[in-house]
Amino acid sequence: MNPASLPRDTALPSLATHASADQQYALYLPPDYSPAEQPERRWPVLIILDPRGRALESLRLAVDGARRHDWVVLSSYQSRSDTQEEITLEAIRALLDEAQNYIAFDPRRLYFAGMSGTAKTLWSVMPSMDGMMAGMIGCGGARPTEYGKFRTTPPAFFGMAGDLDFNHAEMMAQEERLAKVDFPHRLDIFSGSHGWPGDAATFSRAINWLELIAIRENRRPPDAAFVASQVAATRAWLSDAPDELERLRRTEQAIQDFRTLADTTEWQAERAQLRTSPQIKELEKQAKRLESVESRFARDFDQWFTRFTMRYAEGRRLSPPAVDDAIRGLRLQTLEQDAKASDQRVAASATRRLERVYVATSFYLPNAMAASGDTERAIRSLEIAIRVFPDRAGAHWRLATLLARDNAVDKAFRELYRSRELGYLDADDLRTNPDWQSLRGDGRWQSLSQGVQPAIGQ
Repeated sequence: MNPASLPRDTALPSLATHASADQQYALYLPPDYSPAEQPERRWPVLIILDPRGRALESLRLAVDGARRHDWVVLSSYQSRSDTQEEITLEAIRALLDEAQNYIAFDPRRLYFAGMSGTAKTLWSVMPSMDGMMAGMIGCGGARPTEYGKFRTTPPAFFGMAGDLDFNHAEMMAQEERLAKVDFPHRLDIFSGSHGWPGDAATFSRAINWLELIAIRENRRPPDAAFVASQVAATRAWLSDAPDELERLRRTEQAIQDFRTLADTTEWQAERAQLRTSPQIKELEKQAKRLESVESRFARDFDQWFTRFTMRYAEGRRLSPPAVDDAIRGLRLQTLEQDAKASDQRVAASATRRLERVYVATSFYLPNAMAASGDTERAIRSLEIAIRVFPDRAGAHWRLATLLARDNAVDKAFRELYRSRELGYLDADDLRTNPDWQSLRGDGRWQSLSQGVQPAIGQ
């Protein structure tokens, strides 16, 4: 289908690329997209690569900013994280081909956005796209350190991470590394855990920022009114900083953002004043200490993760650790207490460590163990995850699936009911997944599945 004939200013949920029906995407065309009426005009394009291929959900985060600045947005259903990178590379090639051949796009205004593993993938393809890529949005996943020094100057980079994201530390460390390279970059910290921001505000800031950099780099005409609006928005962003250290970081960012675009004398004076603050020095010491603690915990947890996957030692089969032993060994009760601390930085640091444990034990470990046929370890891992965050439906749902597969009918129903209480049931999966076969003859099955809507919540 020709994009020129499609509706404007609406999120179009599913199109196939012209080159391959196996590559699908969601599409947003801004209100003024009219190549027939404006044959000389070209529009900026943003390609979004969600790590689970949630094309429509991630596209909707970009719509507000795209509408404001007349961006076209394509979001892939095939992009993936935690699997073969070639899958995402194929998605990039497919949408890039679609944009180049069927969208009236500005070749100097091509942008990409990725989250977690797909954000890392963007750094791997960046060198081969030198001159084509105007900017990147990277959320919750930093450039792998093994890539070493940059061989080409990176495009403008807008990073974002949740304050409770287990990858928060690597995003902060990346920002320090990027500061040593002379190119536009920024890091926004939003309230939330690993994933895209919960609303469109941070994504809109990213698009606004990339527009600002486009003016700096002569990719678009000067716009004094827009620059003034961004100065005002930046002042509000500075005033929202939760403490003096974050205010200093944001002030330094503002000075860099508006270099050559606006008078930053006011912010330079504030930066000088903040740098002499005794509170800043104490906060910097605390930040370094918490960074060290998180780094040490990550190393210890990686070792625990490896031990958990060990099925044999000296020729004998090993049982997975008991849930209580895992809780004690990882000192999770202490972390749970620290996560309730009145000091926001202490609480956030502890929560990030809990998030690291939860993601590993609710997703990576059970997937790996189930794939290797070790259902016992997969179940135990999910039981640990539920102890960490008992009110998250995802772990209960996955545990119910494994228990049903293992013919533990009563336990499986218990977890299914709990998942439903927490807001998640997937009617399509209940109907089609053979893992539920052991439950389908039970009287509880009908009452559970009656009236269930397609997958809700998560």
